[in-house]
Amino acid sequence: MIIQYYVGTPDEEIEQVRRTLREWNFRVQPNPGELGTSPDERIQVDNVFGTVSNGHRQAVAEIECVQQVIPIEGVPQNLALLRRGHRHTVTIPNPRGAPVEIGAGRPLVVMAGVCAVDADHTLSSHQMARRAGADLNRGGAFKPRTSPYDFQGLKEDGLKVLAEAREAVGLPIVSEILDVRDVDLFMKYDVDVLQTGTRNAQNFELLIEVGRTGKPVLYKRGFSNTMDESLKAANYVMEQGNENLMFCLRGIKGIGHSFRNQGDLDEIVSLSHLIDRPIVYDVSHSTGRKSGVVGVGNMAAAGGADGIIMDVHSAPEHALVDGFQAISDESELARMIATWRQLREITQAQA
Repeated sequence: MIIQYYVGTPDEEIEQVRRTLREWNFRVQPNPGELGTSPDERIQVDNVFGTVSNGHRQAVAEIECVQQVIPIEGVPQNLALLRRGHRHTVTIPNPRGAPVEIGAGRPLVVMAGVCAVDADHTLSSHQMARRAGADLNRGGAFKPRTSPYDFQGLKEDGLKVLAEAREAVGLPIVSEILDVRDVDLFMKYDVDVLQTGTRNAQNFELLIEVGRTGKPVLYKRGFSNTMDESLKAANYVMEQGNENLMFCLRGIKGIGHSFRNQGDLDEIVSLSHLIDRPIVYDVSHSTGRKSGVVGVGNMAAAGGADGIIMDVHSAPEHALVDGFQAISDESELARMIATWRQLREITQAQA
């Protein structure tokens, strides 16, 4: 819940309310963005975290200095748009150039690169992505596969290749982490964005450890999870004090659908009115087809997505994983990205 106090309420009265809430085992976070233009016009707001009952809300509402209690329903309070009243921007540091900002009012961010890192084509693929207008390079060094006989990624050798390509290309990198035992390894290679994949969407211990790093985190919705389950799982990252969470949609399991997964594009619109986190859409893994990427990307950008993540490969016939869905033509990729950014700009102007 959110507590709004009357203008001019003395600090000691507010502190007394906070002490009471903490005695009830709630976590209280003052909202620094709710101060008026002068001390006499100050509006103090507290965010209260925990399992809040109607009885708790009623008890707080009856406190003399409390103007109103605002319940937050249907979404974890850490992620709720109502918490701040505006969309949040995540800044991805880039020691090799300008930082990348994704979120409210910012241009569409494109994360493009190889699905699985290889020694021969990662650099050329990531260079192509940058020339076409990408902001980050994605690359999988660890690959969760349905069959134990399928290629599982180059692992640490893949992180080395990815880090070397980053130095040459100059863009931040995003890579999927599969296990808590690999957190130190990802820190060793200073991976800029830690991705938690759909198969780890409810791996709570991993989400906790990834959150504790303080790194930007790209959380992917589980392909069989409800939105409520996914938002609560993503909140494990936020509960570690990590405000750098991005929420990624990638399609869900469907029956008789044309593409690999059933698109959840409508959730972009829904989530943009519920959560303050940047919303990213995976146009490659949701479709599983190169032919579907441009159209689904158009819909995602027009629907208000803050970012798009996709597979590209300079020689898809030699890709270790999913070459059939990777974009390989640089001019085609550049046109896609330019169109998506225009659609995003139009959407922002209408918001």
